[in-house]
Amino acid sequence: MPNEEVRKGLLDLRRFNRLFGSKRHLLEALKKEVSARGLTQFSVLDIASGSCDLPMAVLDWARQRRLEVRVFALEYQPRHLSLFRKELAAYPGLHPFCADVFHPPLWGRSFDFVTCCHFLHHLTEGQAVEILSNMRRWARHAMIVSDLERQALPYYFFRIFSRLLSTCSVSRNDGLASIRQSFRKVEVDRMAEEAGLETCTVERRWPFRLVLVAETSASVTERVDRSNGVAAAESSPILMGHNQS
Repeated sequence: MPNEEVRKGLLDLRRFNRLFGSKRHLLEALKKEVSARGLTQFSVLDIASGSCDLPMAVLDWARQRRLEVRVFALEYQPRHLSLFRKELAAYPGLHPFCADVFHPPLWGRSFDFVTCCHFLHHLTEGQAVEILSNMRRWARHAMIVSDLERQALPYYFFRIFSRLLSTCSVSRNDGLASIRQSFRKVEVDRMAEEAGLETCTVERRWPFRLVLVAETSASVTERVDRSNGVAAAESSPILMGHNQS
């Protein structure tokens, strides 16, 4: 696919995240977790970052509040990062890198928070459970997931109005597929349990969004890992060597 079409598609995703609240819901949840702990400096790992609109939003908010924040943006597709290289370079606290989220160069407990926006619906239930379990191990304090909830109304709404909301056919086709493939709340609740998320909430947000927040403090996660016969990793260097983008 030509770079221009890929860029249009990623810009459409940014627009959808802004219009339908996914980015706002995730950022609000992160603000709440940071405030509850009284943190003035912290790190975030965002997985499947795309064009990094969420990491940039986190850094914009942190700058306004005079917080010291580093955001590591994991993206599988190098082209997604390279197409926005100049924009991303304007954020010194942003560290994008390319990796396979199922086999990333990461140590356990390396980040204070781990976030994920609009990625679970691309996965099978088994894969989603694996990702949630990995997020639990990577985060020192909490993990936050924002995604679509599968319902008929948003599907037919997007099917009717997608030409007004998007700039390319890729976005329209992917948008409909994403809604069809997304999970219902009961399914996310079940996957969270299977992933060992003990202190966890899954809440609905308008319009037809789900936000999962799980505490991943050492006491909670180590108890779960011991029950599963897994030794939790201690805090270590954040990345075991990576290609900076």
